[in-house]
Amino acid sequence: MADNWEKSTLKIVKGAGAGRQQVALKPGHSLLDWVKLKTTKGPSLAGQRRQDARPITQEELAEHKGPEGEIWTAVRGFVFNITPYMDFHPGGRAQLMKGAGRDATKLFDKFHPWINAAGMLDNCCVGRLAP
Repeated sequence: MADNWEKSTLKIVKGAGAGRQQVALKPGHSLLDWVKLKTTKGPSLAGQRRQDARPITQEELAEHKGPEGEIWTAVRGFVFNITPYMDFHPGGRAQLMKGAGRDATKLFDKFHPWINAAGMLDNCCVGRLAP
């Protein structure tokens, strides 16, 4: 049922994401809403691990690929808890899940080479990815 819903909400748009499928975002889940949420004082969007300075191993990253619990992804050497961002992504949850629990730098750059992931997800940063 969820697959049918997601497919039914996909549309082709013109602009920076021209030719890519995007989902209709829920009210209160625009880019501006995300910026407001991530800049509001409150609990860290990164979750509990943020206080730990140890680099995050590939194995630890792989443990956070959903569907239960936190969903982490790595981009350009940083690990982000993308769980709070899932409903704000214009491509939908399914697109973000392609990078869940792994280094998604190549995937991210394929679709978003102009976007600074660290700036977009700064409050979701869990830590550095171990080399």
